[in-house]
Amino acid sequence: MTTALVMAGGRGERMRASGMATPKPLVTIGGMTLLEHNLLALLQSGMRDIVVATPGHSPEIAAFVLGPCRALVSDRGGELRLYEEQQPLGNIGAAAEVECRGPELLVVFADNLTTLDLAAGVRHHRQAEAALTLAVHVEPFRIPFGEVEVRDGMIVAYTEKPEHRVLVSSGVMVLGPAAIARIPRGQATGISWLANRLLAVGARVAALPHDSPWIDVNDLAAAEGAVRLLSGQAAATRPAAGA
Repeated sequence: MTTALVMAGGRGERMRASGMATPKPLVTIGGMTLLEHNLLALLQSGMRDIVVATPGHSPEIAAFVLGPCRALVSDRGGELRLYEEQQPLGNIGAAAEVECRGPELLVVFADNLTTLDLAAGVRHHRQAEAALTLAVHVEPFRIPFGEVEVRDGMIVAYTEKPEHRVLVSSGVMVLGPAAIARIPRGQATGISWLANRLLAVGARVAALPHDSPWIDVNDLAAAEGAVRLLSGQAAATRPAAGA
């Protein structure tokens, strides 16, 4: 059995700036909160042991987890546990604090939505015999300025507002015992630090490339994009990771 951990952080700066005061995990998309969407995705992937980590300063998130979310999971034959961070633990620190009841820990972020096959991610992690597996995809970024190329002090190319494709982490990861053991207890820890620490000691860090629809809900525009994703209108032509 794989234990799944949902990282349910509080309010984001970009979301507040865009006029949304609701904590990100509780933002409603298509009649359901982001947190519930992620729980359903885990349940549909066969996960039945689920932990939600919430900030200690966000009692409204904890109350929602213990109420509607626990009922949602229980009704589908699963068990939902709550872990409240008494101090900020970064975006992966809670993985060292929760009880992992299986050979690995599947971690997702509550403010992301994706159609990625989560169970396939766990299988990929096992087959790769990795300490840590990160789902990755190609994300297009448009630069809002003119980009120039200079050689020997002379302009040789000028591209107006070019779009670059960058391979990024999808916020879905699988941690084995070796990765969890590397996380310092009671300290704020980021997934980038953990990945680099594992690489430094020669541990295997696997990539799970995918082209599934994915969105990080950080502002009102992203929330509108999430509605399109859930309604099946999201573009299915995301460049394949590594392409």
